[in-house]
Amino acid sequence: MPPTLLSMTREYVYDLSVLRGHCPPKRFKVWYIVGQEESRSLMQYLRRIPYSSLGFRFALVSLLFNLAVESSMIFLPLRARELGASNLDVGLIAATYGLAYFVSSFIFGRRSDMRGRMVFIRWGLALSALAYITQIFAPTPMILLAARGVVGFCVGVSAAALVAYVYEAGAKVGSFASFGSLGWFFGAVMAAATRDFEALFITSTVASTLAFLLCLTFREERVSRIKVALIPVQVIWSNRRIYLPFFLRHMGATAVWSIFPLYLSGIGASKLMIAVIDGINMGGQFIAMQLLQRFKPSRLFTIGLVSSVLVFAVYGVATHYLQLIPVQIVLAIAWSGLFLGALNHLLGRNVEHGTAVGMLYATTSFSGALGPFLGGSISQVWGFPAVMYVSSALSFAGLLASRGLATKKSHPRKE
Repeated sequence: MPPTLLSMTREYVYDLSVLRGHCPPKRFKVWYIVGQEESRSLMQYLRRIPYSSLGFRFALVSLLFNLAVESSMIFLPLRARELGASNLDVGLIAATYGLAYFVSSFIFGRRSDMRGRMVFIRWGLALSALAYITQIFAPTPMILLAARGVVGFCVGVSAAALVAYVYEAGAKVGSFASFGSLGWFFGAVMAAATRDFEALFITSTVASTLAFLLCLTFREERVSRIKVALIPVQVIWSNRRIYLPFFLRHMGATAVWSIFPLYLSGIGASKLMIAVIDGINMGGQFIAMQLLQRFKPSRLFTIGLVSSVLVFAVYGVATHYLQLIPVQIVLAIAWSGLFLGALNHLLGRNVEHGTAVGMLYATTSFSGALGPFLGGSISQVWGFPAVMYVSSALSFAGLLASRGLATKKSHPRKE
């Protein structure tokens, strides 16, 4: 430990002993604010944490980042309904989040290729921590819609830069993503334990703050800055067999997720069981991603699309929530294959890591903006089962659009 930090620690212990009456109060102090020199010493010490612990820190940041996202999202349709929202309003609230995430991911994924990763990772996490707490103060569906828009934009600032940073540091993207799913799982556990909207929003703020503090121990890697076009047409076109199928499948998926708690509630599930069913999916993803990351990306991507077609079709015929428990395990495999396959394919084939991954997140969030509107509209007119069948059909269309992916070369595209 650095001498300055050691001295600071000893004095702090001494002052605590004074407060407890164990020694004379000769130097009665309380360190409310640590001086600038000591703060700098502390940060230098944190940055000297052995490199062997980097993988653990990556995993923890991924867990906290996604814990924050899931804690705010899992009961959001129920919160909106409590505030007087219709099915269509619920879809619009989710769509606003997705649209804001789309804009942010598109802009800052590209900027991270040009300006470096850490500034966007840290600012994104810090702003997200502030944005999550605003959801507590939303008294109407429209104000909740605005709050979710702010959250989506802030989360998108750091998402693509974080994945690119992990890949460039030599860590396994599959393991990083699997701990993200574990974060979703713990978010579902928190929801099951509290069943309180305000407590979950506070959990999101705390988790994002901890992720931000942990990222202060990361160093900016010295990688070459890349000039990327304002509209990266070449990146989009060369990866169209990833982006278009992902868009179609995820639009169907988010149409389902926007009304999923209401759908489960309608077939007998309590708040606790909604969280449990969601948690099975998230916990299954953690295991599936660890096991699947060794396989060929194009094969994983195809497995994800085929499994999605089956899962959403089964949702449409279910009559009781317990029937969905085994289906959630298949869903975990479907998403793990789709997401890991897409990430590894894009990172392996493109030199613009931030842009390529940012476009994937932008695709995800744009479909996330359209999907909830689709889900809310269809359910308002034809009911929940119709949403499931449409989502299955969209996944099948994505499967057709991905044809030829396995024949593409896997080396990085050169400029």
